Amino acid sequence: MFQTVCQKFSGGCMMVFRRDGDALHFLGTAFLVHEDGYLLTVSHILPRDSQLMVVPGDPAHEFTPITQETVRSIPVQVVRRNLDRDVALLKMEEKLEMSMPDHFIGSAQSIHVGSHVVGMGFAFGHQTLHALVAMSAIISAKILSRNKSELLLFDIMVHDGDRGGPLVSAEDGLVVGIINGRFDPQEASKEYTDGSRTVASNTNISYAVAIDYGVALMEEEGLKIH
Repeated sequence: MFQTVCQKFSGGCMMVFRRDGDALHFLGTAFLVHEDGYLLTVSHILPRDSQLMVVPGDPAHEFTPITQETVRSIPVQVVRRNLDRDVALLKMEEKLEMSMPDHFIGSAQSIHVGSHVVGMGFAFGHQTLHALVAMSAIISAKILSRNKSELLLFDIMVHDGDRGGPLVSAEDGLVVGIINGRFDPQEASKEYTDGSRTVASNTNISYAVAIDYGVALMEEEGLKIH
């Protein structure tokens, strides 16, 4: 099932870049959610005023160079953004022919603690390594953040380049979350403690925001959800 999930989503995962003159600076990962060129990612990796591009990765089942000297960049714009939930909807400025799988977006409500998931992202993009990385994990917990955002905790240590990638249920192949980063328990609990009893932690737990917030942006944009 893991192989099926990887094949299903590898073609839709893309690198996000910021253009600075003739140079492109890597920001994170985004993934296609609509055949009209819409992608979801996390909001915090996107600068407010920048030229943004996405770059498709090479097929995940092939041996490919880890660094690409030349890439095909596609301009994108931020069309919807929810800062509180840390999600953003991008749209390609070029019209491209693309096909999307049927019924691939799920809900964080449907995933249970202990379920297997697959995370996908360009983990080492900040080090100019452009290979898409697939990661196997277990849902460790489902929590509400301080602003009541629904978060999925999972038991692998993601890297900065994974941020914005999909977290997919291995059982049914549906996206349940958008990878956000490593989970910091001290940051999560600081509203409830003065820190005097806090023990420093070095955790390998990461988290994703519920895909439901991305679905809400798509609905605001008037998109049909697959």
